[in-house]
Amino acid sequence: MPLVQISALPARNLFPGVSGRYAHGERTTVGEVLLAPGGVVPTHQHPHEQTSYVISGQLEFTVGTEKYVMNPGACLLIPGNAPHGCRAITACRVIDIFTPVREDYR
Repeated sequence: MPLVQISALPARNLFPGVSGRYAHGERTTVGEVLLAPGGVVPTHQHPHEQTSYVISGQLEFTVGTEKYVMNPGACLLIPGNAPHGCRAITACRVIDIFTPVREDYR
């Protein structure tokens, strides 16, 4: 399935005020994540390398002990197993890419 309309995929409620839709290839997972103002993704970690790209809104992202305020066009590269989490300052639309595939998101 080379062409995927992400908006047509079922949404997963990840946390209060945070939902995502995910497509999977052989080695990567790509997702569109919507965060309501104040929506929080608690600090967590996973073996996947993650790239987060802000499409709209403003997001405070923490990786380890570093904090970043991200605006549209900002991209954060998160190594596998690094503790990270975020809080939406405003409503946000974010693209997340993971490698290897997030089997837990299928």
